Amino acid sequence: MHLGKLCKYAKDCSVYKNENNNIKKPIFLVRNVFCNRGPKGWNNCKRFLLYEKGEDVPDNMTPQG
Repeated sequence: MHLGKLCKYAKDCSVYKNENNNIKKPIFLVRNVFCNRGPKGWNNCKRFLLYEKGEDVPDNMTPQG
């Protein structure tokens, strides 16, 4: 479930898919802060910013970097 607008990279993102072992907080909190919040959350996500630049995004990278 997402309350805002879902990140356009969610289907490819290891964080959103809950496949990133470096995420220590509950996944629903991470998704609500970064993935489901619209531009405010996306622009705070280091992964999103790399996707936008067309750069490689490591699977083990967190939204904070």
